Amino acid sequence: MQTQTHALIGAYFFGRRDPALMTAAAIAGATPDLPMFVIVAALRWMGHSGREIFGHDYFQPWWQHINGVAHSLIFWPLLLVAGLVAQRRSPSARSPAILLAAAAGGLAHACIDFLCHREDAHMHFWPLSDWKFVSPISYYDPAHFGVPVMILESMLGLFLAWRLVALARRRWSRGLIVVAALPYVATLVLLSINGARAQHGADIVPLGQFATGSSGWSVTRIDDKVAPTRYTLTRKDGVAAIEAHANRSQALFIRDVDAALDQTPILCWRWRIAGVVDRADIRTKSGDDQAARVLVGLMLPRSTLSLGTRMKLALGRARFGKLLPDGALNYVWDNKAPVGTVLPNAFTDRARMFVLQSGNGRAGKWVSERRDLIADMKSQFGTTTGKMMLIALATDTDNTGGIADAAYADLHLVRREAPCRFEP
Repeated sequence: MQTQTHALIGAYFFGRRDPALMTAAAIAGATPDLPMFVIVAALRWMGHSGREIFGHDYFQPWWQHINGVAHSLIFWPLLLVAGLVAQRRSPSARSPAILLAAAAGGLAHACIDFLCHREDAHMHFWPLSDWKFVSPISYYDPAHFGVPVMILESMLGLFLAWRLVALARRRWSRGLIVVAALPYVATLVLLSINGARAQHGADIVPLGQFATGSSGWSVTRIDDKVAPTRYTLTRKDGVAAIEAHANRSQALFIRDVDAALDQTPILCWRWRIAGVVDRADIRTKSGDDQAARVLVGLMLPRSTLSLGTRMKLALGRARFGKLLPDGALNYVWDNKAPVGTVLPNAFTDRARMFVLQSGNGRAGKWVSERRDLIADMKSQFGTTTGKMMLIALATDTDNTGGIADAAYADLHLVRREAPCRFEP
């Protein structure tokens, strides 16, 4: 949630209509976010852009540890217990009540953030543990209920501001509360504007613009017995990219997507390989390795899936979860299959392989690609109404035991009539 929302929650719910308690609870409610503001100001002064700060710097261990301390579900409860003990010893004293209000405001902030942060989740139990709860709900990401959460937060914030203005005794306090409420009005206005724009469709949907980091992406292993392919941020020939290095290894570099594709069906990207996997054979399980592959996972209409297919998918998802979508379009850089080859994957006919590049003729160079996902979905699965649910990058050599290096950049969706937009 927005910082001022935590402050308003603290003041209203834990202030007990007492100015001193309301002030303490409001300040403590905002306190967990204060280190962030200091860090952002310092990084901006150092010349970092906003995209660099929240796409890369934010996810560095040093910042994550600071967030963990500030949002601690260890510290704030201990402070609350300390307040209760102090109040028990001195029931008539003023300071224990102030301490209790502050502890409650800070703890409420930590608990709320625990429930509505995903990729930007905090290590709430650090230093005892670096575990993060990746919530299914995000307070801002539209792919994970962000829009209704923002609407709910704005309505709650306006209500709390209205109630607190009525309780405030000083003019400056009322003015401060009004200022705190302005972002809610702005949020509702912007959501209305964006909703109107959405009716006409977005021009571009960024998926992997790695100049600002790889937020939202993660490495996922399919088989824990196989070493994982290594994925790292890099620059190749001046292009910000994800570099993959496979040495008898396999893993996906994956992110969730929620796109209907009716407005932006064209997938664009660039890729580059050092060389093909010599012993690979796209037709066999033992040879199912590629120097580079882009996988698009689809959610297909139930009517297009037979009962047998639905049963197989249900059994497979018990093991692989989201890694087994209803259908998958795999775009590969193969070693020898002719460009234009389309065939089922050697392991499952729910994944179709499209050979876009073949051989070493263009190795060592960036190659741009453009695919119509709706056209490919229709040709392979007989529908145009499926949704894109995930995208993954894969450089793997686990079956052939070889070594491969590749890089991927500028993944995005555009309208059918629009050009791809590659970063310079």
